[in-house]
Amino acid sequence: MLLRGLVCCLLWTVVLVPSAEARGLRLGFLDSVFTEPGSRDPWLDRAVASGSDIVRLSSGWAGIAPARPADPADPADPAYRWESLDESVKAARARGLDVIVSLTGAPRWAEGPGRPADAGPGTWRPSAKPYGAFARALARRYSGSYPDPERPGATLPRVRHYLPWNEPNLSTYITPQWVRRGGRFHASSPVIYRRLLNAFARGVKAVDRRNLVLAGATSPFGDTAPGGDKIPPAQFVRKLLSRRTVFDVLAHHPYSVRGPRSPALNRDDVSVADLAKLRRPLRRAQRSGRISPRGGKRLWVTEFSWDSSPPDPLGVPAARHARWLQEAFYVLWRSGVDTIAWFQVRDQAPEPSFAATSQSGVYFRDGRPKLAQQSFAFPLVIDRRRRKPLRAWTRAPAAGTLVFERRTRRGWRPVVRVRVRRHQVILRRVPSAPRGTRFRARVGGATSLPWRS
Repeated sequence: MLLRGLVCCLLWTVVLVPSAEARGLRLGFLDSVFTEPGSRDPWLDRAVASGSDIVRLSSGWAGIAPARPADPADPADPAYRWESLDESVKAARARGLDVIVSLTGAPRWAEGPGRPADAGPGTWRPSAKPYGAFARALARRYSGSYPDPERPGATLPRVRHYLPWNEPNLSTYITPQWVRRGGRFHASSPVIYRRLLNAFARGVKAVDRRNLVLAGATSPFGDTAPGGDKIPPAQFVRKLLSRRTVFDVLAHHPYSVRGPRSPALNRDDVSVADLAKLRRPLRRAQRSGRISPRGGKRLWVTEFSWDSSPPDPLGVPAARHARWLQEAFYVLWRSGVDTIAWFQVRDQAPEPSFAATSQSGVYFRDGRPKLAQQSFAFPLVIDRRRRKPLRAWTRAPAAGTLVFERRTRRGWRPVVRVRVRRHQVILRRVPSAPRGTRFRARVGGATSLPWRS
């Protein structure tokens, strides 16, 4: 008995040898509810309760500057309308959430001449110079030292993360996507967007060079032939990075038609499993010195999700929806992503239809949590695809002793214990087990969903 106890103790010690320090992972949400005054606060609270560190707030350049400012770099210019964004930023920062401010859509006075009837408002050849001046005003306003006009003696919160434009590889946001010259199509949206991005980045960094500028935020799918409304994201990024570009982080929206391990069907489309298609041109541009400022560039996911059933009859069944969410977090993290914004915290109303709206929230509209809310707050993946023994991955919802457990005939039995900080990412070896074995994790009164390995 003494010998058996000593062997068990030694085996336990081997299992508990910590792996290399795991990279962190910030999780958050993109949702229009965060900009709705009557609904914002309870949904921000639910985002925090679900383990969110960050939120993406989408606003419009046209909405903030409907008329041309006399001094576009001055946030106090009377042409600006900051009130809605101010309140959203303050509400998020008051809850300890980091903020990504995203600005899309040019005011009419900043679009190019001759906008065709089929080009959406705010999309036609937006002018880079006024966008750069607007960026400077934006960064000044959220520098952390700008007076709050609603609270004498107080200042507006600091914002460090800025995302100029949304999905510029779609004609929904930038037109034209292509131009025809000499009988051939040439990609024009990457050129238009590069000018916007560089002007915006220089404006933001002129206020504080520590501000982070995100580039891309590309849509995952494009047309297979030139001349259409969508340029595939990998093709768009290659063209974007073929000239001098200013940014800190490359962002993408890796929606997937199937599960998180399934690659996109077309060569230059980029789903969850395909981020190497973006990392390769990013590294080439870094090595060639075409990206400023110099230094390593991270890859963030600023929007992605799947719809769930219920409520969408054509959505992913609830249990699979929850499993895909946490598995996608793991796949993205392994790809080097350290910040993810899930779309969205609550379901949209199916108006006019489920097909025209999104039911991808981790909560139903009435505030009831889905299974996906638990997997967002406490993701767990047991990876047996590439490694023996198995590896358990999680992001701890609370500080304390985290226990990985295995289901046996006698109930749940601990296999690994590790001390963790709140929101620390953990990757640990666990003893091998037959396929179909269920695992779970517990810490601080929270329990993950079981994972069938």
